[in-house]
Amino acid sequence: MPSNKTYEYFVDWKKIKSDIDKYLDELCLLNTLTKINSKKRVEHMRLLLSKYPKIIEVIPLLIAVRVQNGKIDVFDVDLEEIISFEFTRSKLNESTITQAINFCIKTGILDLFQEVKDVRDYLLGIEVGINTNARKNRSGKIFEKMCQQKIKELIGDKYLCVNNDPNFSLYSLDTKDKSKGKTHDIVIYKKNNIIMVVECNFYNVHGSKPISIAESYIGMHKAAKERNIKFLWVTDGPAWHRMKEPLQRSMKQIDYILNYRMLKYITRILS
Repeated sequence: MPSNKTYEYFVDWKKIKSDIDKYLDELCLLNTLTKINSKKRVEHMRLLLSKYPKIIEVIPLLIAVRVQNGKIDVFDVDLEEIISFEFTRSKLNESTITQAINFCIKTGILDLFQEVKDVRDYLLGIEVGINTNARKNRSGKIFEKMCQQKIKELIGDKYLCVNNDPNFSLYSLDTKDKSKGKTHDIVIYKKNNIIMVVECNFYNVHGSKPISIAESYIGMHKAAKERNIKFLWVTDGPAWHRMKEPLQRSMKQIDYILNYRMLKYITRILS
């Protein structure tokens, strides 16, 4: 497959809307800043922060910042020193409110309320931009989900297909507890007996990671075989065109390696 980009690859709307709507009341309150005279905006914001302290958590989001430990450290060029700004409700007082307002003035947040009509709509755009950074991780999860759905459709009710089964893992056995707690993408049961574990990986670019994964799955295959369990590696992606040697080496030592389009053969492997 040249790509595994499904429609859900581009934006995780569910996560974005969930992250925004937990501050829905605070965003509505901040919207009042868009409707008052700019000269009164500072005092109105001070009033909002005093009466509704949760608003302080929204301020960093307006400039696309994820706050660590409730703080943002800024080097003030005029003072030639680091200033720590607090964005935690529990630490809000007259001093930190003044600091937060100064932060909003100097970063341009206060001027923002002159430009936008709806703070939630503005934040929605910010979150869409931030969410694109998660596409790399989302790509792997999408392929995993594609395989999980496809395998479940193919094997039907004859077998039980468990995604990321917390009750069984060969990782701790094969890696001597170094990967304890890590689950397999799919575990397939027949009459309460585990008959197959499945790992799914999609690679867009070549590099050391797919090669190391391929090598680790050789050991995983051996660990499964010792327990009379079949091991299936489903892997795909354009990167394999430039990494044929490690893939061929794996195919010599792992009984079952399929790409996405070959998944239809899983019923033969299981029988």
